[in-house]
Amino acid sequence: MKKILIIKLGALGDFMIAIGFMRTIQAKHPDAEFTLMTGKPFVSIAKQMNMFSHYIIDDRQSWLNLPYLARLIKETSAGDFDYVYDIQAVNRTEKKYFAALRLIAHKSFVWYNVYRRTEWHVEKKGRLGMGKVTEKPGVSYYQLTDLSFLHGPNKNFDLLPERYVLLIPGCSAKNAHKRWPVASYNEIVKRLGERGIRSVVIGTNAEAAEINAICESSEYAINMLNKTALLDVPDLARRAYVVMGNDTGPTHMASFSGVPTIGVYWSKVRYGHLKGPRSTSIVSPGSISEISVDEVWSHMLPFLEEAGV
Repeated sequence: MKKILIIKLGALGDFMIAIGFMRTIQAKHPDAEFTLMTGKPFVSIAKQMNMFSHYIIDDRQSWLNLPYLARLIKETSAGDFDYVYDIQAVNRTEKKYFAALRLIAHKSFVWYNVYRRTEWHVEKKGRLGMGKVTEKPGVSYYQLTDLSFLHGPNKNFDLLPERYVLLIPGCSAKNAHKRWPVASYNEIVKRLGERGIRSVVIGTNAEAAEINAICESSEYAINMLNKTALLDVPDLARRAYVVMGNDTGPTHMASFSGVPTIGVYWSKVRYGHLKGPRSTSIVSPGSISEISVDEVWSHMLPFLEEAGV
């Protein structure tokens, strides 16, 4: 049985995209034993994939943390891997992890950078000898992520109507420039309310001010602040006519659930556009506030009409 390590540390949206790559790798090695190196928050998602036998937790601490570094080296070395698929493709994995594995690997192995499509074959010459490296052309492992497997605890779903529009107005607290204005969300809620459609607004304390302000603007808005779990997002999305949100992980999760999803993006976004099968990414010409309500509504309305509401 081949032993394979897949490296994908985060962030959430990137991890969602990477699930498609992981499924392609699984199909290529149907009889292999898989280990995932990732951040602790993503293990609960990966476990529902029924793909991985082992996990190596890397929360990207400083290399000066010697006990942490020793644990990573020990667990990676013990894996005795035949293949390593790098779906992180940053300096930490490309240069540091690859160089370290050349020293500690017990045997020859293949290191594959999924994004750059480079395939390095390392021929071991001794337990502590630096392996000889040759490069071979790689192939694309891209596959669209499908989150039909993913379900959460759904604890407060009895508070929700049968159908609704799902709004995700938050994102990382350090990325306030990615947040579409509350006033714009309020107008979307108002227009939906005029059609008799409820808006379900989700998020955590990081966006509490925005969620509360949106829900106070209309009786048609349902405040689900801190009432849903991250793993609830696919199920929440599947019950929605359409999902609309900022550039954040839950919006990506919704798009990969196969439902119509609209994401709003500030002008300097490069790679983070939604990639789900029924997704639309609206990129502002400058500040994200320059995306008008009319533009978002023009994308949302056809999905509502399609659903007959």
